[in-house]
Formats: sequence, structure tokens, C-alpha cells
Amino acid sequence: MNLANLNIGKRLGLGFAVICAMLVFIIVMSTTMLSRINAGTNEIVNNRMPRIEMTGKLLGAVDSIAIALRNAMLNEEASDRAKQAETIAAARKDIDAIMAELDKTLQNPKARELLERMKQETVHYVQGQEQLLKLVNDGLDEEARQYLAEQLRPVLAALKKDINEQAALQKAIAVEKAEEAQHTYDNTVRLMWALGASALGLAAATAWWITRSITVPVQRALEVANTVAAGDLTSRIEVTTRDEVGQLLQALKTMNENLARTVGTVRTGTDTITVAASEVAAGSQDL
Repeated sequence: MNLANLNIGKRLGLGFAVICAMLVFIIVMSTTMLSRINAGTNEIVNNRMPRIEMTGKLLGAVDSIAIALRNAMLNEEASDRAKQAETIAAARKDIDAIMAELDKTLQNPKARELLERMKQETVHYVQGQEQLLKLVNDGLDEEARQYLAEQLRPVLAALKKDINEQAALQKAIAVEKAEEAQHTYDNTVRLMWALGASALGLAAATAWWITRSITVPVQRALEVANTVAAGDLTSRIEVTTRDEVGQLLQALKTMNENLARTVGTVRTGTDTITVAASEVAAGSQDL
């Protein structure tokens, strides 16, 4: 299909439709890229930061138990030891709750592996706590200190090591997500500039094409009309389109041809009248 044969209204509509389509495409791409940035931000704020906070609380609860155990060994009063036992029990509940929450939310394979190790080490640590408290309550202070140093501290160190690794892993994932969000932002800026420049170029090209497709034939029609108005019926009119301007040129061509035929007919009639008048004049002269 020759676009030049479309009427002017359709041509203008097509041009605006192309520009509108480009704008819609830019909006869709912008929304898509912004949704990626939002997803990265949401991952950091709603997932990684709470998990980092949970690992911090977990580490604090473990330290609270360690401090309570040492306090129980240092103070022989039954009331104080009972208070330390309550502190240990409360910290264990916090640890269980945090472990359960992490178990529901962690999806990274390495994070899951660390969590399973943390669970196992927590069980061993709880067993060691009970054994240490039993030695303390039985008054076996020397055995309790030896058990703490040789048996319980390695378990505590392993547990804290894995908790710290879990926190470091969550921080690393958060940093990775932040870098991805920054990368998406940079790409979005470049893409928007590129699309904006493309849209501007497309709009300029469409406007130039539509303007030229209208003004050039109109200018030609104006030249033909001026030529006819000056009395020159010999101009050659070529019609190359079927739009409104092409129809106007066709009408001017038909008008020019009809005027030429009319002028030719009048000229022939004038010549005939001239000959007849000459003959009448000659006859009159003879008479």
C-alpha cells in the first residue's frame, strides 16, 4: 500500500498513532524497570534487613545464655542461680522463635545449610547448658569450670561462628541486591534517554514526511492554478497520488484540458466566422 495515497486525515492519524505508540512503549518500559528497582528495594528492606536483625538478636540471645551460665558459676546464692536459669530459659525461647522464623523465610541454599548447622549446634549447646547447670547445682565447681572450658566453649564458638556467617551472608546478599538495583537504575536512565531520543527522531521524521507529502502537491497545484490564471493552458499536469491533493490536481488537470478544448473550439468557430464573413464581403463586392 502506497502511504501517499492515504487521505490527509488518515495520514495525520497514522503519524500521531506512531508517536502515541512510542510514548506507550516508553511508559511500559519505564514501569517495568521501576518495578525491578522496587523489587530490589523490597528485597533489601523487607527480607534482608529483618534477617540481619534476627541474626543479631540470635547472637545476643546466645551471649545472654553464656553470661547467665558464668554468673551462675560465680554466685552460689540459690535465688541468683534461679534468676540466671530464668534468663537462660527466656533466651532459649527467643532462639527457638528466631530459628523458626528463619526457617520459614530463608531460601538461599547456603543460608539453609548454615541454618541447619545452627539448629544442630543449638541442640548441642542446650544439652551442654543442662549438664553445666547440673554440675553447678551439685556444687561441683571445679568440674563445672573444666566442663565449660573443654566441652561447652567449643560448641558455643561453633554456634557463634555459624551465626556470624549467616549474618555476613545476609549482608552480602543485601549488598548484591543493592548493586542490582543501582545497575537497573543506571540502565533505566540510559534506556529512557535512548528511547526519548528515538521518539524525538521518529516524531521529527513523521512530521517531516507528513508535511512534505501535503505541501509539495499543494505547491504544485498552486503553480498550476497560477499558470491557468495567467492564460497558459499548455502546462503538463501529472497526478501521482489519490489523496485529496491528488484529487485536486486531477480536477485542475481536467479543468485545464476542458479549457483547452473550449478555447480550441472557440478559435475554430472564430476562424469559420472569419472565412464566412470574407465570403459575404466578397459576394457583396461582386453584387
